Parts: sequence; C-alpha cells; structure tokens
Amino acid sequence: MKKLLVINKLAQLKSVSDPFRIKLLALLSEKPKTGQMLADEIGIPRAKIHYHLNELLKNEIIHVVKTEEKNSIIQKFYEPVAEKVVPDISLLQYKQEKKKKDNMSYHLRIKEKELDQFKKNLKNFVKDHSTKKTGDKFSDYKIQILPFEEE
Repeated sequence: MKKLLVINKLAQLKSVSDPFRIKLLALLSEKPKTGQMLADEIGIPRAKIHYHLNELLKNEIIHVVKTEEKNSIIQKFYEPVAEKVVPDISLLQYKQEKKKKDNMSYHLRIKEKELDQFKKNLKNFVKDHSTKKTGDKFSDYKIQILPFEEE
C-alpha cells in the first residue's frame, strides 16, 4: 500500500466525497475484506456495498489484493491503494485565470491599518505612470489583496 494517493480527476474526488465510502475505506484500511465481510460488519445489503466498492475500484481508490475460491464463488479482497488520499489543488480551482504574457505578481506584507493608504498610493502611482502612448491605463491592472498566514 502506498503512503499517499494524490487524486487528479474530478470523478475520483466525487467518489471519495461520499461519507459512506469514507466509512468503507476506513474499514478496508484495517485489513483487506470482501464485500460480504463488509455487509455483515455494517449490517446492510451486499448489493449496496458492491455498488460503492465498484465506484471506488473504477476510480482507482481501492484495488483487489487477493482472490479466494469458496464454494465455487470467487471472493475478492479489497484494500485502499494508499494510506491517505488528498486532492490535487488544481481540482479545487473553480475559475481559470486568463494569463497575459507580461503578468507580474508581487507578494507584499502590509499591516492591516496601512492597507487603505497603500491602495490609494498604488492607484495614484499607476495613474501617474499610465500613458496614452503605450495604451496603459489603470483598468489594465488587477490588484488582488489576499490574506496571508503568519509563519
């Protein structure tokens, strides 16, 4: 079993977002189990268990670690492919930014009480240095204020 699985498909994210499937993953992480073992442990129909196992299997969140034949029935034992599952950060973006060739980004730390004055000064600076010759104007610039976390 791998230590970490970084999921990079929306279908994978959706499959692990279901609370019932998280419960199944927790049970499977204890030791490999069959659908019937899970159904007996939780007390719900095996068909419901198999539906959710198939979704996790299809999205490569779990895999079959062994099979056994019992009374001419093939039993599949499942376990998670990794100890931890985390989404790739790109899946959590909901808006694509338009990239300009000349995009620049600056990270500044400014005290909150000085932020308003800084914004005014920056706006005046850009206005003063915008020219009709180059076509630059203040509306061409995007100023985004993001909170930062103390280290």
